[in-house]
Amino acid sequence: MLHAIIAATALALTGPQVGSPAPDFHLTTLDGKHVTLADFRGKTLVLNDWATWCPPCREETPDLIAAAKKLSGKGDVVFLGVDSTEAAPIVRAFVAAKAMPYAQAIDGDKAFSKAYDVRAFPTTFVIAPDGILRARYVGNVTPQILAGFVGDARAGRNGELATDAQKKIDALLDPAKFAFDGDAATIRRVAETVLMAIEAADAVEGDTDYLRTQSEENALRDTEIALLDPVAETDESKVLLAQLQGDAAYTREEWPQALAAYERGLALAPDDEDLLGGYATALHASGDDARATDVYNEIAKIDPSVDNLVSLGVSAGDAKHFNDAAVAFAQAIGTARAAVKAKPTDAKRIRKLAWAHLYEGRMYVKAGEPEKARAAFAQTSAWTAKLPKTDARYAMYLEEAQEATVAIDAAHPAGKTAISLALWTGPDLPGSVASTYKYRLVVAGTPGKTVALAAGGLPKHWVASFCSDRQCAPFRTIVALPASGVKVIEFQVIPQSGAPSLPTIRVDGDGASASVKVAAR
Repeated sequence: MLHAIIAATALALTGPQVGSPAPDFHLTTLDGKHVTLADFRGKTLVLNDWATWCPPCREETPDLIAAAKKLSGKGDVVFLGVDSTEAAPIVRAFVAAKAMPYAQAIDGDKAFSKAYDVRAFPTTFVIAPDGILRARYVGNVTPQILAGFVGDARAGRNGELATDAQKKIDALLDPAKFAFDGDAATIRRVAETVLMAIEAADAVEGDTDYLRTQSEENALRDTEIALLDPVAETDESKVLLAQLQGDAAYTREEWPQALAAYERGLALAPDDEDLLGGYATALHASGDDARATDVYNEIAKIDPSVDNLVSLGVSAGDAKHFNDAAVAFAQAIGTARAAVKAKPTDAKRIRKLAWAHLYEGRMYVKAGEPEKARAAFAQTSAWTAKLPKTDARYAMYLEEAQEATVAIDAAHPAGKTAISLALWTGPDLPGSVASTYKYRLVVAGTPGKTVALAAGGLPKHWVASFCSDRQCAPFRTIVALPASGVKVIEFQVIPQSGAPSLPTIRVDGDGASASVKVAAR
């Protein structure tokens, strides 16, 4: 039954089809090398389209690094990362911090994401040596799943996913569970049940096949639309029909049809947040950010939550209405600050405030206001530092704020060096102890340039250590910037005696400087 459903709805999915030749592409890597699909003929190619701002992408990075090292051992598997939403500086900062062992390319003109119909991030494609696409996977891919897809590609067969989570989704969306007949009232009730089943399927956690799930969801929507359309006489039924039609068209990336359906529903229920949300996302997907901003503004009026205000700010920034975006972010941050003030130790509220500052900084980058962006990212770091280190966003927000700052600095004219300091994330540095203060030091500048670094602001008898390339040097070091122009250094401050107050530690080099106040433990 399931395979019949998938076959019947295959045309609902756009983009490259598994089992067919993969589309050609022309990309440029961070080191300036031009690559095409033909360059990888005879090898199994793993393409991973990702973004530094994408939490699942960051979460899967260690697994991808490990998988690349393991699967590439025989020389017949090649990995290539593709960033379709960001410029090279931010990607270089991330790649340098994570020491990613495979090439990264920038999809500057979005030709790759269009040809491969990248709908969400991360998306991984596995292409067999003969150029046939054998797997197309949306979401965080585990080493086990990826190894299975690579094994399928090597064997010349399509990748299959059969996890417990996907089986649960298949059961939720099984058409046999729904009575697709009866009078108008019964059909409407079934339509409501279909929407609840889709919502439940979207909430299932675990490793699932996003595209397969979309096919199954649209199979239910299409069936219910055909039944409800002829009998939808009440406003309630017409609004329900509009949502089903809008969501079905959105899944197929049929933007005019999706917009028309949402508009029909909103004409009857102008304050329906589900319809407004679908309408706004469809407008954004169709490239009409100005109208999307108007809709997000309506949503924020109905519910002025931090999430809705941030969505408004992001949309206004995308529409280049930067003054409106700044106002929206000011409101979002004010609301988030008030929530933290009311409950200062609530990690969820602190995380929300740090998140709002992070997106504010990104907006100011788009607006061409680097100093405001740098200030927003500094606020991101400051609030994130108040979170427990075990918090799911602690490392991510600290790293993103620093990477974004480095990207701003890396955009300086050639020859100018920039330095950034941020709290260390991840495993403890070699030789560190509980009393050691640990930081990630990033130096950005002209590739190949030699930079002399020195620590300052240290209390008497305190020691600073620069660790790079498996060597550590006290107080001073000299580093050569690699081809990426970004060097990551492990920087430790070791207190040897008490100090009257917590110091502000400084690192200087080549006319640049960065400082950080040592935080109380």
